[in-house]
Formats: sequence, C-alpha cells, structure tokens
Amino acid sequence: MRRSSAKKRGFPRHDEDPESGVRLAKVGSTIRKAIQGALSRGLGDPRIRGLVSITEVDVSPDLSAALIRISVLPEQYESTVLRGLASAKGRFQREVQQATRLRRIPRIRFEIDKSLKKQARIESLLHGENAQPVVDNMEATDT
Repeated sequence: MRRSSAKKRGFPRHDEDPESGVRLAKVGSTIRKAIQGALSRGLGDPRIRGLVSITEVDVSPDLSAALIRISVLPEQYESTVLRGLASAKGRFQREVQQATRLRRIPRIRFEIDKSLKKQARIESLLHGENAQPVVDNMEATDT
C-alpha cells in the first residue's frame, strides 16, 4: 500500500484523523476568545456599535481561513458594523496570532448570522403568532 506524501511528512490527512475535528474546535474557540476580547476592549471605530456577539466560528480544515458569524443588535447597524469589522481584520489577525502558537494565522472573514432570525421566524410560526391556518388561506383563495 502506497502512503501519501502528506503522511510521509508527518502531517495527518483530515479525512483519516478523528482528532482533527477536536483540533479545529479548539482553534475556533481560541479565535473566538481573542476576537471577543478585542471587541470588548473596544477598537475605536465608530462603525462598530451596538451589541456585537460572535455566534459561531468555522475554521477550514487546513487552518487557512476562519469564517466568523456575528449577530448585531439593533439590526439597523448590521451593515455598518460588518464594514467596520472588515476594515479591522488586520488587528484581529494580530490578536489571534498573539493568542495562538499557529505558524499560519487563518484569514478572517465576518458574516452576519441569519440563523437566529430564521429560528425566531420558525418558532413564531409554530406557536401561531402572525400565522393563519392553511384551511383559512385556501378558503380565501377560493372566493
């Protein structure tokens, strides 16, 4: 059986190593703490205002990129905060570099987390708020 070149160099392949998921989770947690710490200390950027929460950090298997999902309250500040965070990427990468011992720091990208809004909408539909029964909708279209 032929060994892959990655195996020869001592690097585990991500599809063969069950602990790679644990490592990615640890790296994601460290990135989350570093960025949340920088946000709580303040960046001095007037665009970053309101309540900014990190909801999820996804790290690529090769640790080259990190997608950070955020929620912003009030919602009217979402686009402004996103632009402010994007312009402060370099500072966040330095914070991550100081918090970790990684050779390569993941490229950081921010995205608004829409899952919370979707979840709230589904729950409101399930609990009957602002929802008409399907039978009523059919009767309204028949007449």
